[in-house]
Amino acid sequence: MIGLDEIALKKGHRDFVASITGRIETETVILGVLPDRKKATVKAFLSGIPQRVRQTIHSVCADMYEGLVNAAKEVLGKRVKIVIDRFHVAKLYRSGLDSLRKQELKRLKQELSEES
Repeated sequence: MIGLDEIALKKGHRDFVASITGRIETETVILGVLPDRKKATVKAFLSGIPQRVRQTIHSVCADMYEGLVNAAKEVLGKRVKIVIDRFHVAKLYRSGLDSLRKQELKRLKQELSEES
């Protein structure tokens, strides 16, 4: 299993680097830190992994950034499962729920003030 993630070096989500980790049994190792998160950069790194080693990769865990996911799909193929990081999935559904909660609260406040 390998992990692909991006890290913003500055506030405001600018100047990203990509980190590549590997998981062998219970040990996690850093395979590389790339200078950016561009799809081409990640593809070049993944393509540089020897073919015999690439064949042992059965899954990739990534956040929801399309560049990382698409790079993995293009280099490693369909046999590799792409798993989206649970923290990013949770953040996405919480965001939608929070937005709905705020809309409903606003609507209810207006309705209740009109009835008073």
